[in-house]
Amino acid sequence: MLLIGYLLLALVVAALLFYGVVALLPNGLSLTPQRDNPPFELPADRRMVREDLERVRIPIGLRGYRFAETDDLIDRLAAEIVVRDEEIARLRSPLQNTGEGSGQAAESHRDV
Repeated sequence: MLLIGYLLLALVVAALLFYGVVALLPNGLSLTPQRDNPPFELPADRRMVREDLERVRIPIGLRGYRFAETDDLIDRLAAEIVVRDEEIARLRSPLQNTGEGSGQAAESHRDV
């Protein structure tokens, strides 16, 4: 019976200590996680080059990669690919038109 009393007393003291510590925290138990390393830096003022991508190291969190940084990198790379594809298509369109036009001109010269 005495052992149960001591266990109950220890439980009450532990609960009081726990609530005392929680009361001393600035926002209770809702602590905001702090970044343990800086995020990767991508150039904001210019388009990415190969070396930028080679320098990127996605930070690893407690349970793997940090999803927000990974998503940001993937979104940025996807946007870069879209811009480059559009630029390639724009640059190739005059060449295709010129190539078709010169081919037609060559055929018309053969007919003459």
